[in-house]
Amino acid sequence: MLFNSSLGIYNPYKDKLHVIEFPGYSHIQAFHVGAIASDPYSGLATLIIGQGNAFETGGRNISGDNIIKKFNPRTRKFLWSLNITEVAQGVYGGFDDISHDPRGNTFFVGHYPKSVMKVDSKGTAVVPWYLPPEPIDHTIEGYSGIATAPDGKTLVVVDSLEGKIYRFDATARNGAPVHVPHTPPEPLTRSDSVRLPPKFKGRVMLVALHRGGVAVLRSKDGRWRAAEYLGFIPSAPDVIADRGTPVATTQIGSNLYIVSGWVTDPIVPETVAGNRTRFPMIDITKEVDLLLKK
Repeated sequence: MLFNSSLGIYNPYKDKLHVIEFPGYSHIQAFHVGAIASDPYSGLATLIIGQGNAFETGGRNISGDNIIKKFNPRTRKFLWSLNITEVAQGVYGGFDDISHDPRGNTFFVGHYPKSVMKVDSKGTAVVPWYLPPEPIDHTIEGYSGIATAPDGKTLVVVDSLEGKIYRFDATARNGAPVHVPHTPPEPLTRSDSVRLPPKFKGRVMLVALHRGGVAVLRSKDGRWRAAEYLGFIPSAPDVIADRGTPVATTQIGSNLYIVSGWVTDPIVPETVAGNRTRFPMIDITKEVDLLLKK
């Protein structure tokens, strides 16, 4: 759970919320937690605290600190922290989705422009693993989501501008995108995070779309050399009417949910947030199962 550039850890069994704040970043309007991902291989978590201005200005302003941190939810302590901006040097930014591989590496994508960054298992340094050809133009949007396929070697990425899927070899020294055709070629534009729900063993991809729902795709062998576009699942009408934007999906137990962002809520004076108290997640389990029966 993310709010006010803080991290909330909720234990549903004890109905208790633990809040962890970041001095110098929490409760400051310029910053937001742009991404968080659990590492299924280690049980750790990775999060990115970044400047919201990259997204607010469409990439025209990508200045300011962006930090990636590795967190141990059991001890509630951070293992390492790295400044992404020191590497990006104000040339690329807008970092907004994270994935991991079984070798302990952390990968995350940049949106302005398309980029993939890598950090090794020890948190030694941020490495620009893939950058677009020069000249680099950070006003052009690019990658919006990343996930690791079941083989632990293949990364799948969605390009929000092109509306296409690409794959990368995670074991390569440097990333090289390979187009993954999907049929029919419905565009995945205005996309956000990508998830491969564990219940389908990485053969199903859910892409959150800011257009008001989730795209469902399938790779029958889970290798993501090609994909089927199965359909689009809209979010709940009342959530859309209440300005909720699909920004992610998640699996809880065996159920699948749309996670909504509420970024257009009016800010309460002298705070950095709105006054919302209800944050519903939309259960789309039945809708996904119906599409998979095609």
